[in-house]
Amino acid sequence: MHSSKLLKILKNLTEEEIRRFHKFIRSPYYSYKKHCLPFFEYIRRYYPDFTSSKLSKENAFHHLFPDKAFQSQKMRHVMTDLVNLLEDFLVAEQIKRNDFQKKKLLRDAYGDRDLYEYFEKSTADISKTLDALPYRNSFYQHESMKNQEVYFFHPSTKKHLVKENYLERINEHLDQYFRLSKLQLATEMKARASILSKTYQISYLAEILEKADSSNPIPIEASLYKSALQLYEEDTLEEFVKLKEQFLENIQKLSGSDRTFLFYHLLNFTIRKGNAGQQVFLKESFALYQVGLEMKILINKGRIADSTYTNICAAGIKIGQYDWVEKFIESYSSYLNIDVRDNARILCKAFLFYGQRMFRETDELISSFNFTSPFYQLRGKILSIRALLELYLKDHTYFDLIQSASSAFEKFIRRNQTLGIEHKKAYLGFIQHLRQLVSLSVNLKLSAEAKAKFKAKISKQVSVINRDWLIQKIDEA
Repeated sequence: MHSSKLLKILKNLTEEEIRRFHKFIRSPYYSYKKHCLPFFEYIRRYYPDFTSSKLSKENAFHHLFPDKAFQSQKMRHVMTDLVNLLEDFLVAEQIKRNDFQKKKLLRDAYGDRDLYEYFEKSTADISKTLDALPYRNSFYQHESMKNQEVYFFHPSTKKHLVKENYLERINEHLDQYFRLSKLQLATEMKARASILSKTYQISYLAEILEKADSSNPIPIEASLYKSALQLYEEDTLEEFVKLKEQFLENIQKLSGSDRTFLFYHLLNFTIRKGNAGQQVFLKESFALYQVGLEMKILINKGRIADSTYTNICAAGIKIGQYDWVEKFIESYSSYLNIDVRDNARILCKAFLFYGQRMFRETDELISSFNFTSPFYQLRGKILSIRALLELYLKDHTYFDLIQSASSAFEKFIRRNQTLGIEHKKAYLGFIQHLRQLVSLSVNLKLSAEAKAKFKAKISKQVSVINRDWLIQKIDEA
């Protein structure tokens, strides 16, 4: 039951939504199965975690049907009934918070019932709402096209009284929607092609770009997507700076979806270049993260992804922004999901210590914290071992400690049931080479020839994590 669809949905609801669902489920309009209300009231007591061992199908069944023996199929039907009500509730909530969607549904209801007077007013109201938007992106073009199309082709619309250019306007919205959507899709395909070394055939792109060049004025969204395509074609710092400046200049004019789409393309480009060793892009990544925080692009429904949180810390540490990172760790930890909050916060603090070359503090912090997430536990162990090697290279009295830690890590990896075979090979390869480095350098300084052979050996092996770091440490040994 703990991994059921029902509990996954309920976990996702806020306290206020849980209260509203309770009201919703008591409505006779929706609650057509009498067991749904007592079942919900029974499992609600375990909100928000729903982790109690008492929460089982058997216990729930006996609560609902105390005089009957447990029936697995009947319990599945009970859970399905409540899931159906939950889904009705989610749809109702979605409509409630989306006024535009509500207007469209009302327009369609009037149209289907041939309440033409109100249908006509609804289409006019939707047009007014759309025209009031500050942007003319693919959403605007698509919704304008559909609204005008629905109105024109309604059986009660007197087409001989419709303005002469009405069909031309529908056609123009359709063309603009197609062009903008195609440019956005082409941008995504070009980005994936640069990562996967894959060639995509993008039909009509040349014609769309030619049309965009001849448009006066060119829609800002089309101009930005065109620049994004150019970035992936040229793959240069100059094209990146051009797109970044154009994006920042127009950021307030873009819809949330277009803003997010372009932001992540800029950010991912800098990350890819930074990982390839182009140091100038490390500062660009950090600057974009700051923009993303300021504009709340990186915050979704009051939450920031833990992967984003740790990536921001890493980006700041790489360019020495230690004070900023320290403040960020504490200021933004409350935006993390509570399940991983402490794990991510402690790991980032350890990253910060490591970046400041406070290696003893790095190891002590990780060793003193009990990571509850296997993913963070793994990252913490890797960072701790790296810190111990740094200490050992300066002070060989750490020999026993790093040997013990590396042996424990090897056992941890071999016993780990969540890692795939290739991932295990990568981690075991890392620990094997690290222990070899420790053993070779314990009594003597490695010769230049020995270092060259060791580095060549590691370089040939693809499946080794932290390979570049290991090669760097060989030079320091």
